[in-house]
Amino acid sequence: MNASDNDTLQAPEDGKLAYDKDGILGELVKRVQWSITFDSESRREALEDLRFKAGQQWPADMARLRQVEERPCLTSNKLPAFVHQITNEQRQNKPSIKIHPVDSGADVDTAEIIQGMVRHIEYASNADVCYDTATDGAVTGGFGYWRLATQYCDEKSFDQDIVFKRIRNAFTVYCGPHQEPDGSDMMWCVISAEVPRDEFKREYPNADACAQASWPTGTGDSSVSWLSTDSVRVAEYYRIETKSATLCQLTDGTTAYRDELPAEFPKERILRERKSEKRVVMWRKCTAVDVLAEEVIPGRYIPVFPVYGDEVDLDGHVVRSGVVRWARDPQRMYNYWITAATEEVALRQKNPYIMAEGQEEGHEDQWRQANRRAYPFITYKPTTVDGVLVPPPQRQPMADIPAGVLSMAMHANEDIKAVTGIHDASLGIRSNETSGKAIMARQREGDVSNFHYVDNLARAIRHCGRVIISWIPVVYDTQRVVRILGDDESLNFETINKREVRHEVDEASGMVRAIENVLNDVTVGQYDVTVSTGPSYSTMRQEAADAMVQFGQAWPKLMDIAGDKVVTAMDWPGAEEIAERIKRTIPAEITQDDGDEEQPIPAHVQEQMNQAGQYIQALQQEIAQLREEKVTKAAEIAGRKYDTDVKAMTQIIVEEMKQTMGPLQDMMSRVDQIEAALGNIADHVVPAIETMSGVGAPVQ
Repeated sequence: MNASDNDTLQAPEDGKLAYDKDGILGELVKRVQWSITFDSESRREALEDLRFKAGQQWPADMARLRQVEERPCLTSNKLPAFVHQITNEQRQNKPSIKIHPVDSGADVDTAEIIQGMVRHIEYASNADVCYDTATDGAVTGGFGYWRLATQYCDEKSFDQDIVFKRIRNAFTVYCGPHQEPDGSDMMWCVISAEVPRDEFKREYPNADACAQASWPTGTGDSSVSWLSTDSVRVAEYYRIETKSATLCQLTDGTTAYRDELPAEFPKERILRERKSEKRVVMWRKCTAVDVLAEEVIPGRYIPVFPVYGDEVDLDGHVVRSGVVRWARDPQRMYNYWITAATEEVALRQKNPYIMAEGQEEGHEDQWRQANRRAYPFITYKPTTVDGVLVPPPQRQPMADIPAGVLSMAMHANEDIKAVTGIHDASLGIRSNETSGKAIMARQREGDVSNFHYVDNLARAIRHCGRVIISWIPVVYDTQRVVRILGDDESLNFETINKREVRHEVDEASGMVRAIENVLNDVTVGQYDVTVSTGPSYSTMRQEAADAMVQFGQAWPKLMDIAGDKVVTAMDWPGAEEIAERIKRTIPAEITQDDGDEEQPIPAHVQEQMNQAGQYIQALQQEIAQLREEKVTKAAEIAGRKYDTDVKAMTQIIVEEMKQTMGPLQDMMSRVDQIEAALGNIADHVVPAIETMSGVGAPVQ
């Protein structure tokens, strides 16, 4: 693919790009305004959710009033732990994309290569960061996004790669109306960003950055103007454009639009036609007054992928929310009650001292400051009453915090757990569950109550996988070496779209035909996507190791017969070397089926094998030479058929065929003799090798 990179498109050198002539800019602003109005409640509440999660949990007017009164405003933020419980569970169980062939033009091997390409695309462009950011936005505020783009492999290459792009601020995305939770039916989308003015001038030196329009006020977006002192607002506008087209079904079972067929395409190859619609995804980069760049995006979907939380249709609007939305009120209650308890302790007067009259005499100042200063000791005057010595002064005991205050704080804490569906067992807190099964059951309750977040992420990833496999035939349309990432994160290299030409001799006519074949052709065939959710390969490996260790404790003989396998599953430095040493201590009859090591071959058998190998190689060269001579002779005969008149050549061909068939038959007889000799050698050498290696030995 030689299309420009979405992030690096440049203005033409011959002058400024044309102004929008079709109302694109006006349409863009109107659609952004529609999105703001339609999602106004969700965006407003989501912004409050983000602030609440960040710790801004006291109303501004109440916080100011309490500061004036010198009263505390305590915040014990419990919400990040609940949000991270859901998002980190998703990080431990990454949804993975699986590619499957659909039609006759696709095959399983190519599907494996495409799947490895998708894994590497995810790995190279940090797709996990995109997934995590979108999931965090959905769990916190109700929505999050990421997108796909293309970029050049390096500065000196014309080849491109597909990359994931994180959308850190979900409020900069303005989506068109859609019903599907993965956004697959989205018809337009706008993503806004602020670009530093110097960077904008360097990238588009001929573009006009003057602001002649105002950007609609979007809740949570960073700015409301197209132009500021330091930055220029740039909007990326995705739009699906449709037009009527004629769809043709061809004789080979494929379909194509009539306007895409060449002019000389034979009509007899068209079986039938019907009216259809042709979808084109357009991408434009705009300012307030300019369309800076435009490009046709591969595929038929907008490459922006939403992840939603809870969705409710209310009065013609869609209200989206996360776990923070309904935990805000219990969190406020908890802050209020904890603050009240603290205020009760911190601001109450110190309890007074009880003393007899005259005991403070001579030390009045010290006793007056006793409630405000911590003296190492306090002196008093001994006093008697009716001849009896009065006890020293004593402080009154401090009154307890009202039980109702702490009780209400605990109630508020339990309300947070109830509305989020995450209980103590899921948080790793000791609770009333005593058995492991009870703890796991409570953990599953929390997982089930919030599984829709993981499920919505899986839907978005599945749709993203479909978009990727629709892009691959366009982006990777030439022969190139690509990186393939396996399930175990092993890295390999494969050549895709490799064209090979081989020559074959037609036995009937003796003609030499050139047959072209394409290996690992990713540009043909249809593939589908499924998504599986589960632990990563490293996690499964660790779980397998733990299970092996537990099994070894129950059956100690496991280490004697499979200790190498147990150690191999361990994630240790040097585990492979330790496993190799353990394997040497295991009897050979147990490990001989592994196929990891070959039995040593005696020297005399090895010498016989080398001699046989040299003889076989010489025979193979002779066979190849004879076949080449046969092909060359046949090609000469076939070529001479077209040198003279057909009638004259008929006689020549008959005579030459009579003269040639004898030598050719001799050549074939020689080939048969050589192949028979090879068979005799194999009959003698192979049994000797099998006998020395123990294969086929009689059972004792």
